[in-house]
Amino acid sequence: MELKDLKSAWDKFSSKDADKRQLGEDAILDMLKKRTKNMIERIDRNIKTGFAVLFALTLFLVLDDLFITPPIVEQEGTEIPVWILIVNTINTLFIFSTFIYFSIRYHFVKKGYSQTSDLKNVLISIIKILNSYRKLFYVALFILLLVLGVNFISGMIVGFEVAAHRQGGEISDLNVLQVASSIALGIVILVAVTIGLFIFFRWGFRRLYGNYIQKLNDTLQELDEIE
Repeated sequence: MELKDLKSAWDKFSSKDADKRQLGEDAILDMLKKRTKNMIERIDRNIKTGFAVLFALTLFLVLDDLFITPPIVEQEGTEIPVWILIVNTINTLFIFSTFIYFSIRYHFVKKGYSQTSDLKNVLISIIKILNSYRKLFYVALFILLLVLGVNFISGMIVGFEVAAHRQGGEISDLNVLQVASSIALGIVILVAVTIGLFIFFRWGFRRLYGNYIQKLNDTLQELDEIE
């Protein structure tokens, strides 16, 4: 029900008839409770979906750091710097921790919703949690993209070292034009991948949680209208 429809229905009740108005308030409040319950159920489902996606992403990052990338790098006669592995591990743990933190906070609010009729406080709490998680999500996404950029640049440097080693010299001995073109191509690829991942993850967050923030705000506004 849109806000204008709610107001239109509200105007149909006579101000002189308190019983009818009370009946209307009860009916609207019941409608808002049912809507909130439906949204909570959908958010529950999306949390499970998000957990599955995040677990798969975390598993892939761990497998890549331990089993996929090292053998490939070793075949080229070099190895992954330890600091990169440490940064990747910290980044993975941070991303996973933000989701766990959000899930625990949301679980307690949901548990409180089943034990209380204070719909307004429940709505405010859920909106606050989702807004907090949105901030944490973008911080985690920024760190993920930053680490991706650092890894990419480090990979390019290692690649230049391998190429120079094959030629029996140093990086400074490589063809300047070839190095410059490789760097330019690398920057283009890095920017494209970064923008693509940012758009994809932002779309995914809005799909799973972002739309519900506005819907919950609308429900809270409608609840204020009848109080």
